[in-house]
Amino acid sequence: MKAEFNSRVDLQREVIKIINSKPLKKQLTGLSKPAIDNWFVNNNISNEFLKSILIVISEKLFFIANKSQDQITEEYRDLQLSVQKNIEDLRIFTKDQIS
Repeated sequence: MKAEFNSRVDLQREVIKIINSKPLKKQLTGLSKPAIDNWFVNNNISNEFLKSILIVISEKLFFIANKSQDQITEEYRDLQLSVQKNIEDLRIFTKDQIS
């Protein structure tokens, strides 16, 4: 169970590291909806695709957090892989889109 928790935390850190690697006014402080909304407002960003991918990742990680106390299922593993794919999409998108 500890490994699953660490994996989820690592995924969250990876997302925040990708976003905060860009030289913006304010850094992203978390993956809650209010933290994401504040980051967009404070940096005057209006990219809906970026916002939606961050929200999707956030929701999936929240779901994983709630499922982490259940027996690890194929659905759980598939969701983790899905989050990793979303993070890779985020990395590719932010490479050129956020400056």
